Amino acid sequence: MIANYKNATSRKVHETGNPKGFKGLDGERAADRMDDLEAALDIHDLSSLKSVNLHLLKGSRKGQYAVNVNDPWRVVFVLTEEGFEDVEIINFRKG
Repeated sequence: MIANYKNATSRKVHETGNPKGFKGLDGERAADRMDDLEAALDIHDLSSLKSVNLHLLKGSRKGQYAVNVNDPWRVVFVLTEEGFEDVEIINFRKG
């Protein structure tokens, strides 16, 4: 389950599917990815997301996970005991 969002813009995409503020983002697909996070109880419930490249990040985002939405957009989050935290949509080419 999603414990919190990193920013209001990502939360709005999840709630509405409207990609306003994210040029080129498939808003409905991003909302679907976040729906998957909301429905999951832990990381093992996300095994179906391997098809969208569920992976652990490195470097400055070490400790975060990401799933692809559409190039270059990803949904990024931190896994904690409370659930999925700091859920946000990022352009991985811009960091």
